[in-house]
Amino acid sequence: MHFSVPRWLPGILAMVALARAQPGPVTQAAPFVVTESLLTGSPATVTHLELTGVPAATRTTPQLAARAANFFESTNDAHSFNDTYSLRGLTNTPIFGGPAISFYLDDIPLGSSFTFPTSLAGFARAELHRGPSQNTVFGRAGSAGVVTLHTPAPASSAAGDIAASFGNFNAVNVSASVRSPAGGTGDAYVSAAHGTRDGYVTNTTLHRDIDYKNSTSALARVRVRPAPTAELTLLVTALRARDGVQPLVPLGGPFFTVTRTAEGVTDLDAFNAGLTAAFATPAGRFTATTSLTDWDLGPYNSVLAFGPAELNNLVSQHQRDWNEELKLVSDSQAALRWQAGAFYSDGSTDGAFTRDFGPFTYEQSTFRIDSRAVAAFGEATFQAAENLRLTAGVRAEDSRRTMHRVESVPTPQVFNLHRESTALLPKLAAGYTIDRSTSLFASLGAGYKPGGFSAFTGNRALAAFGPERTKTLEVGATRASPNPHVSATVRAFWYAVTGYQIERSFATGAATGDDYLVVNAPRARSFGGELELEWKPAAGLTLAADLGTTDVTLREFRDPYTGTSYHGNRAPYVPAYDASLHIDYAPATGWFAGAGLTTNGTTYYTEAENPTFGQKPYALLGAHLGYGNGRYRLTLYGENLGDRRYYSAITPGTGHGTPGAPRTWGIDATVNW
Repeated sequence: MHFSVPRWLPGILAMVALARAQPGPVTQAAPFVVTESLLTGSPATVTHLELTGVPAATRTTPQLAARAANFFESTNDAHSFNDTYSLRGLTNTPIFGGPAISFYLDDIPLGSSFTFPTSLAGFARAELHRGPSQNTVFGRAGSAGVVTLHTPAPASSAAGDIAASFGNFNAVNVSASVRSPAGGTGDAYVSAAHGTRDGYVTNTTLHRDIDYKNSTSALARVRVRPAPTAELTLLVTALRARDGVQPLVPLGGPFFTVTRTAEGVTDLDAFNAGLTAAFATPAGRFTATTSLTDWDLGPYNSVLAFGPAELNNLVSQHQRDWNEELKLVSDSQAALRWQAGAFYSDGSTDGAFTRDFGPFTYEQSTFRIDSRAVAAFGEATFQAAENLRLTAGVRAEDSRRTMHRVESVPTPQVFNLHRESTALLPKLAAGYTIDRSTSLFASLGAGYKPGGFSAFTGNRALAAFGPERTKTLEVGATRASPNPHVSATVRAFWYAVTGYQIERSFATGAATGDDYLVVNAPRARSFGGELELEWKPAAGLTLAADLGTTDVTLREFRDPYTGTSYHGNRAPYVPAYDASLHIDYAPATGWFAGAGLTTNGTTYYTEAENPTFGQKPYALLGAHLGYGNGRYRLTLYGENLGDRRYYSAITPGTGHGTPGAPRTWGIDATVNW
C-alpha cells in the first residue's frame, strides 16, 4: 500500500477551521492540549515530574527515569545513541527498532530513540504517560507509553533567570532564560545552556581523559494570537555536542581506566522545529502541527582493546523526519468528551559503518532506511452512571519501510528490502469514583511497534524483523486527601506480547561473525505493578516514594544461530524492580534540603541470563542543601555519594560496559527576576 499526505494539507484544514470559527478565546493551557479523560492526565496512568529548581547537571533523562516506577534507561553516555529505554517490560532496540516510549517536545514528536534528549535544559516539567492505551491520544505513540516535555507557561510579567554551576571533574554549566509577559497578541520564551566537564575514564596509555563533554543547546518558543479564536506557536530547539568517546571499559576490569593506543570522538548536531496552529471552532479546539526533526551523528568513533589488537568502530548516522499531526478536542465541560486526530510521518535514516581490527578492515557498509507512517486515532468518555465513567477508543495505523544497503566488505552485496504492516488497536476503559478522594480504574487495550530492518548485519535472511503486538490489561486505584495532603496510586498490569523485539549483539556465544541485528521472540509476557506515594505532613516538607516491579518472560524464543531455546528466561534490558525514596524540605524562602535514594534490581543484557553480561542490584544516594529567598538560590548537591561501582549499560558482543558516573558534587547558583 502506498500513501502520501501533502505537507500543505494541515494548513488548508486550519484555514477551513478558522473560517468556521465562532467568537470565543482559544484556551490558554499547556502547549500540548489533551482532554482530561478517564486515563489521560490523571494519576491512573500519568506521572508528573517538575524540572524547575534542579541543578543542570542532574536535569537528565536517566534522572527522570529514576523518579518514575518501572521506567528505566540503560545509558551508554553518548547522547542516547545505543541507549535502551524500558517501561513495564517493553523496550526499544537502540538503533533500528521503533521506540517503545516516544518523546514529545511540547507538540514536536521525536523519531527513533537515539534522537531523544539527554539534557532537559529549557523544559519546566515532564509527564510519563503509561501504557499502550495512550495511543488513542498521541499521534506518535510508543508501544509502552509517551514522555512529554513542556516549556514553561507564560509569566504574568516579564521574568527570567541566570544559573551557573561548578563541580568536580571540572564540571561547568551555565544557562539563561527569559519569558515575556502573558496576554496581548503573543508571548515568547528563550533558553540557552552550555556545559562542559572532564571525563570519568582515563586512558593510562595516552595519559588523558577520554569521555569529556562539551555541549551547547538553545530553545525558543514564540506564540502569536492574530485573532481571539486563533493562535500560532513556533518552537525551535538546537543542540551541538563535541564530546569524547563513548565510555566503554572491559567487563570485570577497572571501572575508570583503560589502556588503548587510540581513542575516538562523539560529534552530534540536532535540530527540531514545529509550527502549531490552534483554533477555537464550534466543534472544539482544532490544532495542526507541522514539525521537522533532524539528528546528525558523525563522526562517532570508538576503540576497544582485545589483547594485542584493537577494534576500531567508525559510525555516521543521520535521521530526518517530517511530521504532520491534526487533532480536534471537544469542550472539556461537555457531557460527552471526545478527541480525534490523524498523524503522518515521512522520514529517512542514512548511515555508514566501518569496522577495523588492527590494520584490517573486515566490515564496511552504507545504508538508507525510508519510513512512512500514517495513523488515525480517537477516544470518547461519557458518564454511564453517577459514579461510573467509560472511555472507548481506537487507533488504526499503517507503517511502511524500505532499506537500501550496500556492503563492500567482507562480501560485496546490495540489499533492497521492503516491509509494511498495519494495526487496529481498540481500547475500553472504566473509572469508578468511590468518593471525592478515591477512584478505581481498569482498561483493556492493544499496543503496536512496527517492524523494520537491521542495517548492521550482512545476513540477508535476518536483516528484516517483524512488528511487535501487545494485548493489555491494567487496573488500579488512586486516592488523594487534602488535609494533611496524602496521595497514593497503585497499578497492576498484564501484557501478552507477540513478536517481542530483542536486540541481538554479535558474538554473544554463537559461532558466528554476524553483526548487530534485531530478532523477534514469537511470544512473551510481562506483568507487574507500581506504587506511588506522596505525603506532605507540614508546610514545605514532602516525602515521596515509588516502587515498580516487572516480570517479563520470553514464552517462546530460540537463538537464530544456535537454535538454543530460551523459553522461560527473562527478557534483557529490564530491571527486576526499581524504587526511589525522596525527602525534601523546601519552604517559600530560607534554607532547603533534600535527599534521595534510588535502586534497581538485577538487569540481564542477554536473553541467556548470563551473569557475565548482567548488572547486580545497586542503590544510589543523592542529596542537596541550599538557601533561597525567591530571587536568589544557592544549592550544594551531590550524586552517588556512596561512590557505588556499577554499569549503566553493557554491550555483550564486545565484552565491554559503560561505567555509571562515580561520586559527583557541585554548587549551583541561580538568580531570578
